[in-house]
Amino acid sequence: MIALRAYRLGRLQAELQRADIAAALLSDPVNARYASGVRNMQPWSLHSSFRTAFIPAHGKVTLFEYAGSEHLATGLETVREVRSATSRFWAGIAESADLHDERKVRLWANEIAELLRATGDVMRLAIDRHVDHFSAKMLEDLGITLVPAQRIMARAQSIKSAEEVACMSASVSVAEAAIYRLQTALEPGKSEIELWSILERTNVEMGGEYMDTRLLSSGGRTNPWYQEATDRLVRPGDLVALDTDMIGVFGYDADISRTFLCPPGHPSGTQRQLYRYAWEQLEHNLDLIRPGATFREMSEKAFLLPEKYRALAIPMTWHGVGLYGQWPTIVGRGHFETKGTDGVLAPGMTICCESYVAEENGLEGVKLEQQVLVTETGFQLLSTFPYDETLMGREL
Repeated sequence: MIALRAYRLGRLQAELQRADIAAALLSDPVNARYASGVRNMQPWSLHSSFRTAFIPAHGKVTLFEYAGSEHLATGLETVREVRSATSRFWAGIAESADLHDERKVRLWANEIAELLRATGDVMRLAIDRHVDHFSAKMLEDLGITLVPAQRIMARAQSIKSAEEVACMSASVSVAEAAIYRLQTALEPGKSEIELWSILERTNVEMGGEYMDTRLLSSGGRTNPWYQEATDRLVRPGDLVALDTDMIGVFGYDADISRTFLCPPGHPSGTQRQLYRYAWEQLEHNLDLIRPGATFREMSEKAFLLPEKYRALAIPMTWHGVGLYGQWPTIVGRGHFETKGTDGVLAPGMTICCESYVAEENGLEGVKLEQQVLVTETGFQLLSTFPYDETLMGREL
């Protein structure tokens, strides 16, 4: 893990140096974890205003941690100092708390300015989206030039080390074990929530952390996509579609989609047709993943579904993945001019490739997704869970 932490901090600092930025101030707990290696109340930190990490372009990290949890960074070679964080909650219980809250944030801003001055003469600080408007304004009042950190973070996080790929592969292994358990347990009368809970339970049992979404639907709720699990009971012959969005072991995202048929019985011709198109779309778009491919080129060559399926197709065909779903987002054919941004795939990127096929006003839909590593010559599958051969229309 020492090599993992050193690589990630080095990647971010190289980007800061390239942009002539003295430091980054990160309040997004995933960004702070990437830079420092410290995990501390990750989901809670997503909606609080306590924890921040100050990352200088040279040297070690200064953490502002929830009081009493400073020891979590003990022994980490990436961290120079841990301070108790000053709360930046603006919402007081009474009106009289407002002035007190403002003073606390001003004290916090002065601490950040002091650290920034110690780095040299360049008073340029990158902040991520979790530094709120009022806190940012106080930093600017102290003569600090603020720049967005997300582009810097995206570039740093986009290329994975061998250690990161190993961690991600471990997370994918847990996700695939969870998918297998779910598939084995699939039977009429199970609720969507009961099936989804198998994914979460397996993740926790095997050392994973949390789930980013609850994307599991069945029957008519598979069309359209993006419907989270409910108490609906699965019936015989239903399609059951899922997207793991699993933050697993070591904090790495395992983002895999599969669609199954609830037994007993055989799939209908329509179900097989949906599945076959989803598989063809996915395999075609996977083959476009290679180093040096531009995002525009991939978009223009992406699989074109028959007209009747295009209305519900997901524009995002490929996306980066790391500690969460990340840059880049690469859109499918017909979407580049309105939703796309250009770039180039490089070895070391980890990418998810998605397909979803459903007819507008149709009964069901099929969701498939694979997670891959971009190599020097093409790509390597990180997710290996088999497709459903029955739905493919082939006998095992």
